[in-house]
Order: sequence, then structure tokens, then C-alpha cells
Amino acid sequence: MIFQVLDDKKDCRGIYTNGNFIYDRIPKSANRTWAYSDHISDRFIEYGYLWSEGKSIQEICPEHLKLRLTTHENRMKGHFKSFHTAKINFEDICFYELVPDKQLRHYFEIKNEVCEWVFENYPKPRNYSFLHDSYITIQQIAKNPVNLNLHKLYSFAKEDLKAKSLLRWTKENPRHTVNYDLFGSITGRITTKTGSFPIMNLKKEIRSILKPNLDCFLELDFNAAEIRTMISLMGQQQPQEDIHEWNIKNIFKEDISRAQAKQKFFAWLYNSENKTINSELYSKDILVEKFYKEGQIRTPFGRRTVCDRFHALNYLLQSASSDNCMDRVNKIERFLRDRRSYVAFTIHDCVIIDLHRDDRSLIPQLKEIFEDTKLGQFPSSCHLGKDFGSMREFKWN
Repeated sequence: MIFQVLDDKKDCRGIYTNGNFIYDRIPKSANRTWAYSDHISDRFIEYGYLWSEGKSIQEICPEHLKLRLTTHENRMKGHFKSFHTAKINFEDICFYELVPDKQLRHYFEIKNEVCEWVFENYPKPRNYSFLHDSYITIQQIAKNPVNLNLHKLYSFAKEDLKAKSLLRWTKENPRHTVNYDLFGSITGRITTKTGSFPIMNLKKEIRSILKPNLDCFLELDFNAAEIRTMISLMGQQQPQEDIHEWNIKNIFKEDISRAQAKQKFFAWLYNSENKTINSELYSKDILVEKFYKEGQIRTPFGRRTVCDRFHALNYLLQSASSDNCMDRVNKIERFLRDRRSYVAFTIHDCVIIDLHRDDRSLIPQLKEIFEDTKLGQFPSSCHLGKDFGSMREFKWN
């Protein structure tokens, strides 16, 4: 049953469906809508936003419905503008209590019709369950404000252009939150939306401006995630030691530093003409033949990405590695949902948890959940810190 949530506020529970308003409860049969709401966070919902792979309802709306959608959206915007002018505090009242039922009915009815059209005309994504869980995770992350040490930021901004730009951002954006985009890159690696706190591009030199809202940050970070993804996709067993040290002993077999081994491996990996490595454990040609079909990369996570053969290996490893990490972040987010600690953000191949002292005994279990991936056991490092710039490695004895 297609429905629309009337208002996202906690005390404003209600939906519109089949021409009717239902308040104070959401029927179990209500299973399809356009976008997320906290009122349905504990349900497995089919979202039109995910069905359309991140397009807005205006972008996906068919021509025969566009005029009605635009007309009724503009009327709603007009109401918001008048309420703002009247200085009505939306935290104290439900939106649907201020707008005439007739106009609400027209607005939510056209949204239902657009949703119905999307569900009928677009195929369900093969990786929908993964997208659904990731969508819930990033919505939960967006609810928690980023705790900034503005004194430090002011200090950094005197000499650092990135810090100066970030200081300007804090003044232009009153809500300091991390807002991810599931569809921001072709490989599926998440990005941040315009207006989000720029966590993905935050310079290491100024990371100390980030403080936990609770007691400390806990960071879990995979060891060489893309290389381990390649090993798994090759059907090989994961070495449980540092992968670059392992490569020195078993692949390069020469006296070089870890940094040199890392540089040498990636120079080979992403250069089609580089033949430095010849090993059954690592074969670029075998991987491309196995996962590149009919002009598409097809990953074990159900993701399909159109690309040429030249980009196939790069897209395969980035996509599978990113989804493998996000799958673990989703699992940790669910695990922590009824506890004080929560997922603060994720960056590439790691997850950062805002940890409450009462949950410190969970660290081994969190590490175990993170490492037990769908591509095998991926070793990870564990760091703790009172701010994001002073993280120190931690080992549970």
C-alpha cells in the first residue's frame, strides 16, 4: 500500500493513503512511499527514492503528472513561507494542523500517484536490501550534530585556507551534520551532499576540531581494503597479517620498506601495462574476465555499473570494497541502535563511532562485527581518541 508520512516530528504521527488520513498509527500494510521518515525507521519499506536511484521526485515525475505536482508543491511552499513570516515555531505544532485538508489531500495524492508510476515503470534494484539498509544508516548519521571545537577552527583558519573555508561554512549552515549521498559516485562509493559537513575531505592537519558528543571516538579501519577485496574476488584466503608486509615476503620477495611495497603494488594494480606482479593471488585479467560482462561490472553485492573495459578493474574493486565496508557499517548501526553509542560517520574504508563509556566493553564485539565481512575476514585496526585528530591505536587484551 502506497502512503506518505504527513510530518516527521515525533509527536506528529500520521499518513495519507488511498484518499484517507490516518493518525496516531501506521498500518502494517503501508509498505511503499517516496522517502525516509523516523516514523518508519524500524520497517522494511520500499522507497521510490531508492527505486529511482537517487533522483528527486520532481526529476522522476512523468510528464502527465508534472503540472499537478508543481502546482501543489508551490502551494505547500506558499504555506511554509506564510508560516515563517508569521514566526510560527514548527517544533511546537504539526504541519498538517495548519494546512486545509483539501490542499493536503491534493498534495499527498499526487505524490502517491508519482510513487505508483515509479514502482510500475522502474525495475526494483538488484541490491535493494543493501540500499535500504544503507539509506537508513545515513539518515541516522544525519540526525546527530557534528561537535566542533570552534576555538581551534578559528586558530587554524588564520593560516589554513581549508580551515578558513570550513569556518565560513559553519556560519552559513546552522545545522552542522554529515549528510551522505548514496548515489554520488558511479561506483557506489558514498559522497557528501551540498551543505553537508565535509567529512570526506577534512584535512588530517585540522581533524582535531572534531570532538565526540559522548566520551570518545572509536575508529575501526580495514587493513588494505581494496587489496583484500581483490584477494577475495580471486577466491583466495585472506592473509591475517598486514597485507603489505605479507606482499614483501610472498610476492615481491625483496628487501623493501612497507611504503615502497604499497607504492609498488598500486602502481601495478592501476596501470594496465605494468607487469611487475605475476601471481595466482593477484590477476587483473582473470578478475575482469570474471566480473565484466556485456559492458557492465557485476559485483557480488548485486551492483551493476556500465563502463568500458579500461575502467572495469578500477570500478570493480572500488565498488565491491566500498559496499563491503558499508555493509559492515550498516550492521554496526543496527547493533548500536538501542544503546547510547552510535555511528558518527564513515570515511572510505573505516567507521567512526561516538562511544559512551558504558559501552566500552562492546569494543571487541564491534571489531568482530566489522571484520566479519561478506568477502571474508578482513583484519582491522582500532583507534580511540578524545578528538578526531588525536586517535591512538588501541588493542584489547
